[in-house]
Amino acid sequence: MFKFTCKVCKHELPTSKFSVSTKVNKAGESKDYVDSTCMVCRRRAYLAKPGKKDIHRQGTKNWYKDNPEKAKSQRLKQYGLDLDGYNALRTKQKYCCAVCNKHENDVAQGRAKTPATALHVDHDHVTGKVRGLLCTNCNTILGKCYDDVKILKQAVNYLKDTL
Repeated sequence: MFKFTCKVCKHELPTSKFSVSTKVNKAGESKDYVDSTCMVCRRRAYLAKPGKKDIHRQGTKNWYKDNPEKAKSQRLKQYGLDLDGYNALRTKQKYCCAVCNKHENDVAQGRAKTPATALHVDHDHVTGKVRGLLCTNCNTILGKCYDDVKILKQAVNYLKDTL
């Protein structure tokens, strides 16, 4: 595999990190060439132009709204899941949060538009291993406690002592 050096960031990267453009000469002949700036630097430069960030943000919002299944599938990839794997977990958990056992139709959904996206993938931040699906509230609790059992036990003891 060939590697190129980006003229902006100076990193040596595989060719897959560079766009391929086509130039047409005066004779009408086209020729492909690899851009000298990597995709990350090109994007950064594009978004640095006045107004482009807002245009991009709005376009992204519209794409997520118009393509909810693709958007969900894209987010699941970071956990090594696809939609089938996610739905298998939902079925295994009987469509309920793994902590509070609330059904996905009854949980506070946050930004989720449908019950099918109401349960969040819970994973170990060290190993990346998927542990299950949680509602927004339970997922937030674990995150705020840094997945630390000691902190959670102290919180339980605190509640017992003050109720």
